[in-house]
Amino acid sequence: MFARARSEGYQITMHCDVDQKNTVEHIRQCLEVIGVDRIDHGVNILESEELTSELGRRGLGLTVCPISNRWVTGDLKAAEIKRLLELGIRVTVNSDDPAYFGGYLTDNIVALQEAAGLGPSELVQLQRNAIEISWLPSGAKDHLLADLERYAGIG
Repeated sequence: MFARARSEGYQITMHCDVDQKNTVEHIRQCLEVIGVDRIDHGVNILESEELTSELGRRGLGLTVCPISNRWVTGDLKAAEIKRLLELGIRVTVNSDDPAYFGGYLTDNIVALQEAAGLGPSELVQLQRNAIEISWLPSGAKDHLLADLERYAGIG
């Protein structure tokens, strides 16, 4: 099914729940067997230096949802998200069923910023990562990245 989807031009995202049984093995399968383009959640990748390096080498991203992490694990996984940023992994912040988990995108960013003590450059990097791992055409990405840089006073 995944090979067919890819052959028809689709990109593939897999959901890898946080702190579940065999999560690291599931992440390995996503990278090595299925060949995903992006992973939802996936902060447990830090438990494998090899997989973390491979994710970074491929430039793939993680869509992480701190508030739903707290619901599921009792922890925002803020330290893990900050570590992923430090390693240059394209981690992003998202909301996960906001009506159920009680947090929209801004709520997730604020919760993470407060818990991890993220500064302006790290917050900008989270947004840059989100644009870079999106499936927008290159021109649209370039436009959004330029807008982000202007907003942040970089460009």
